[in-house]
Amino acid sequence: MKKALIVLTSVLLVGVLLFGIAIAAFAIYVNADVDYAIDDKLFDSAKNSNTVTYLAYGKDALESVCKESQGPAKSWVHLDDVSEFLIDGFIAAEDRRFYKHIGFNLKRTVGAALNSFLHFTSDFGASTITQQVIKNISGDNERTLKRKAAEVMRAVHLEMSHRKDAILEVYLNVVPMSGNVFGVREASLRYFGKEPSELSLSEAATLVGITNAPSKYDPLKHPEACLNKRNRVLYAMKDNGSITEEEYSRACSCELGAEACECVGDGILPWFVETAREQIIGDLSMKYGTSRSASIMLLNAGTRVILTMDKEVQKILDSYFSSEKNLSSEFASGLEYAMVVCDSQSGDVKGIVGSGGEKRGNRLLNFATAPHAPASTLKPLALYAPLIDNEMIEWATIFDDSPVLVEERGDEVYMYPRNAPDVYDGAITVIDALKTSKNTVAVQMYEMLGAAEVMRRLKDNFGFSTLLESAVGEDGRVISDLGAAPLAMGQLTKGISLLDLTHAYTVLPSDGVLRGGRTYYGVFDSDGEVLIDNASKEKRVFKQSTARIMTAMLREVADSGTARAITLKETVDTAAKTGTSSASKDKLLVGY
Repeated sequence: MKKALIVLTSVLLVGVLLFGIAIAAFAIYVNADVDYAIDDKLFDSAKNSNTVTYLAYGKDALESVCKESQGPAKSWVHLDDVSEFLIDGFIAAEDRRFYKHIGFNLKRTVGAALNSFLHFTSDFGASTITQQVIKNISGDNERTLKRKAAEVMRAVHLEMSHRKDAILEVYLNVVPMSGNVFGVREASLRYFGKEPSELSLSEAATLVGITNAPSKYDPLKHPEACLNKRNRVLYAMKDNGSITEEEYSRACSCELGAEACECVGDGILPWFVETAREQIIGDLSMKYGTSRSASIMLLNAGTRVILTMDKEVQKILDSYFSSEKNLSSEFASGLEYAMVVCDSQSGDVKGIVGSGGEKRGNRLLNFATAPHAPASTLKPLALYAPLIDNEMIEWATIFDDSPVLVEERGDEVYMYPRNAPDVYDGAITVIDALKTSKNTVAVQMYEMLGAAEVMRRLKDNFGFSTLLESAVGEDGRVISDLGAAPLAMGQLTKGISLLDLTHAYTVLPSDGVLRGGRTYYGVFDSDGEVLIDNASKEKRVFKQSTARIMTAMLREVADSGTARAITLKETVDTAAKTGTSSASKDKLLVGY
């Protein structure tokens, strides 16, 4: 018996030792991927000024374009200005050992780990307030064991680096409060029309309850569920000794009292700033490995952004397109406009308008960055320039302007491809085919290069990421842009944005070298340190001779071809190409 006990004890000790080694190895494995410096930066960003200043170069120096105030920090409130009811409510309902633990609750963490395997309850939260801060500032909420382990380690680091009150203050200011509402001050103003220091016990418990499941307990959309949750928070406060039995009963008898109150909204950002902002958020996520919400927090931390905007160019665009008298009468029926101006040598964006009429809000559909079918504006980049570059055609090469396929289908004659207008000239030179945008010749050029080569060049040279090699549509059918209609005539499945298309065309006036495409030069944090240095890149796409031949040919298009109606050529030599998509849904002109 004694020998068996010794053996059992030995086995248990070995098991514990092996388990400890496994835990340590897993911790080392997780720790290798944790960037504590980013957590510190995000934590400090949450506390910093929420203003983003956008600047652009004027005639002599940098000049302010606008200031933006967005995100949770816009309604920042200090811990001293928050009702004790709110603080006590969050402690009682979310993390009763907040002022005692080192970032995580060991008992509840082990319980949650066991629950993930045994599933003895569907509602077992183990996250402390500190862990929730990590999740809220980083946007990391993936349901994996590795992510959860990393969250625990990051929470311990945060506790070692910051005071408890500082952590609690950040939590109160970044916690989601349903929809686009973040933080207790914005929620207090939105739902009760008062500062968080003025909240009653009932109102404070209501806000505490929202955070558990913001969409489920939205007081405006789901008042009954919110009321029930509020009462559970009140019970937790009574159970934790924060309030008396009498206070609990009186607060539970109160009506919810929440209503949609007027709040100061974000200022309306110019089209250029909104476009740059989206690029910056993406670049921050790529550089720092942060989520979109975390990248927004980094951007909203008192940063300064230097835009590539030419203020005079943007002023002209805004003035022209904001006035409906300059637009077609069809604008009132849904016709839309967009325009992009890039520097022909640097490739950088100098002006952008995403819609016609006065801009009346933020995050509206931007028709300059939304993909559209490029139609025949794709032909010079996809077909003419590559074939000239490969010395497979030249200005005067002869093609047969006739449909590739002609066959009788019942009483009708089917022809493919069809020109627009439906005119066929037989023998035709390359320059005349471009001037009149012959689809018949475009398809023959497409066959000369081959579908795979055309797509490869467009992706590699210009970064057109929306081109589809193969995808399954909603109806289960395979769709692809490898056909003649997409690549020869620009009828792409998803399209290309006007911004990307305009930038791509700068390769021609810059002698075959593609540069820039930037909307901003750099982003600097509140201390003046570089967050992003958006240095310009360049690559040679076509030979200098090819670019100059294409410019001469496109000047003919503007002089006497499909772009002859434009009047810019009366002021300055102009090269241009037009494009019209199926059923005239999109009409484009790209020129220089």
